[in-house]
Amino acid sequence: MHRSVFAVVALAVSLVLAGCSSDGVDESPGSPSPSVSVPAPPSSVDAEMDALYAEAESVFMSSLELRDQFELRGDYSEFPAELQDFVADPYLSWLRETFEFMKEKRWRAPEGAEPVLTLRPYPGVSRDGSEVALQACMDTRATPALDEQGQVVSEGAIGYLELYFKRYDDKLKLFYGTTNKVEVCPLS
Repeated sequence: MHRSVFAVVALAVSLVLAGCSSDGVDESPGSPSPSVSVPAPPSSVDAEMDALYAEAESVFMSSLELRDQFELRGDYSEFPAELQDFVADPYLSWLRETFEFMKEKRWRAPEGAEPVLTLRPYPGVSRDGSEVALQACMDTRATPALDEQGQVVSEGAIGYLELYFKRYDDKLKLFYGTTNKVEVCPLS
């Protein structure tokens, strides 16, 4: 599946929209990843926490799959309503803004491009009452964003993401994230 390509566009858009710098930006790209590297964390004594991390990873990957529709395939017919099953505000509002921006620009990813996503638990970190956090690196250097004419509009980059999840009506959702453009992925 080419869902990783859309991750490139998502990171590019997030960096363009936010003017991302190494200082960090309050926006959440959560770009999808065809190549996902999830190293096993040190064995945990807390099976409940391990299950929560696995649930958060599943939520994040499901949201990326839905974002594929517009970020990868360029289907701007409508914002995927199903994203509300996995994402809450303010992250959801950011995704809507990204959708509208990309719809206006008609950006797309090159066919077959594969960004690399590394995703890991982020123990001991919380924000605004989050129950669990993940950290990720999205390397989109090999997958530039293209305009309607196929011209490169944004070179890829390495983004470091912090993703925060909490329950809404008993359902774990991604609600907040930050992105920093980095030279080297700190998770490597």
